[in-house]
Amino acid sequence: MNWEEMIAGWNLLLLIGAGFLPVFAGTPVWIRLGRRWGLLDLPGARKAHPAPLPFTGGLAVSSGFFLVLLLLGGSAFPHLISIITGGLLILALGYLDDRYDLSPWVKIAGQAGVALLVAGMGLRINYLTNPFGEMITLGWAGYPLTILWLVATVNMINLIDGLDGLAAGICLVAAASLFAIGISMNQMAAAFLCALLIGTMAGFLPYNFPPARVFLGNSGAYFLGYLLGVISITGALKLPTILALAVPVFALGVPFLDSLWAIWRRWRRGEPIALGDRDHLHHLLVLSGLGEREAVLILYGLSLLLGAGSFFLSRVTVLLGTVLILVGVVVLFFSLHGLKRMESAVKENLGNYGENPGNRRSQDA
Repeated sequence: MNWEEMIAGWNLLLLIGAGFLPVFAGTPVWIRLGRRWGLLDLPGARKAHPAPLPFTGGLAVSSGFFLVLLLLGGSAFPHLISIITGGLLILALGYLDDRYDLSPWVKIAGQAGVALLVAGMGLRINYLTNPFGEMITLGWAGYPLTILWLVATVNMINLIDGLDGLAAGICLVAAASLFAIGISMNQMAAAFLCALLIGTMAGFLPYNFPPARVFLGNSGAYFLGYLLGVISITGALKLPTILALAVPVFALGVPFLDSLWAIWRRWRRGEPIALGDRDHLHHLLVLSGLGEREAVLILYGLSLLLGAGSFFLSRVTVLLGTVLILVGVVVLFFSLHGLKRMESAVKENLGNYGENPGNRRSQDA
């Protein structure tokens, strides 16, 4: 049985199970190794978890994912070397960021360098579908578009990784959405990667859901963002031009909205875009009085809604898709202004009562 045949019927459950088992069984080992090797996220002024916790979740997830990809995907899997090379490098960059707290520009440069290498190895956006004629060949323009997309997805997941279980759960939902799109469009390589990612996230979440026993770390967030970007390139981007980027953006709707909100509010305050703060979507929900689990579950639900929207968008005509994108832009505009009002109301309430419930973790990006 080859990797394409595993996407059908009961084989799909076996594939998801194959992703689940090594991560579920291996994560406790990585937790112990993280404590033994001192790979710990320590409490601090901007971090609210009360005790040191290992940040080896990214190693647990990536090792399980690569193991199954090599065993079941085989050497014939499309862009196998590119996917693994880029994954290992982005994981290493995230590990260095976890250990040494790299400067924003060093991180961006490193991410762009990995994306450029992967694009140079052939894993890039080569063309977009023209609904009115032949394919649009991008040529050299595929390089900057691929770099921009991969850097964006890496940072979107890293920014949303601010509550226990949040980034892992949102990645699971996004992978499920992109899996459905890949199957419907006969993009078997993308669907295969999505099925593996669903399994690995399901195996990791029991240890990461609040209260977490292990964190993804920047290494894990970088790796998951990279994988979702790669999946989009290999599958969901091969849509009519107007829909090509909109569909995966919808699938990653929560981290996309949070990233735009972070950029907009920092620009509005006159602060550096890379300056960390605690005003992300998840922080506002917790500061408004919700518990951490409740905030995570609300954002899971929003991700499910947007994921369903991404699948619907991939199936409509170009005209209807264009209308829906324009509606989405309007909703996004009002959402950002709604978040601004929510931020002001939450901070006014905290000022009145002298409260700062916070959350167990803080976002440092």
